Amino acid sequence: MLEYKSPTSLDMPEVFTDLVEEPDPKGPFGAKEVGQGPLLPIMPAVANAVYDAVGVRIDEIPVTPEKIMKALAEKKAGRAPRFGPSHFPHVDWPEALRVPPPWEGGDGNAINDVPRRDKSKSVQQPGARRAPEKDQVLSS
Repeated sequence: MLEYKSPTSLDMPEVFTDLVEEPDPKGPFGAKEVGQGPLLPIMPAVANAVYDAVGVRIDEIPVTPEKIMKALAEKKAGRAPRFGPSHFPHVDWPEALRVPPPWEGGDGNAINDVPRRDKSKSVQQPGARRAPEKDQVLSS
């Protein structure tokens, strides 16, 4: 379990593709998701297998033996048999962009977009020091 990985093409059964000629009204130009969908259920399946095996929920990835042991200790103490966050944090999500497909007169631009700062036009003053990139700050 310490080294669980997502399946590769060698682990997959034969896949049959069916093209659905129905555009998604909410996708850009009618596009639908492809690609990551088959990978998304792997981690919840591992967490559910742990629950089925020992009766504790691990609500945080990666699932590790330490997290399982902590959840088992909670279960033994009569508390909720889980490990992970107690609630989902509140996020003020912006309104989803609506990009009409060409058959609705769309041109690739969102019809409800708000103006944003254009990063390509920001000019650094001569002699001014740049703020370190996030990765540089974390690695030092």
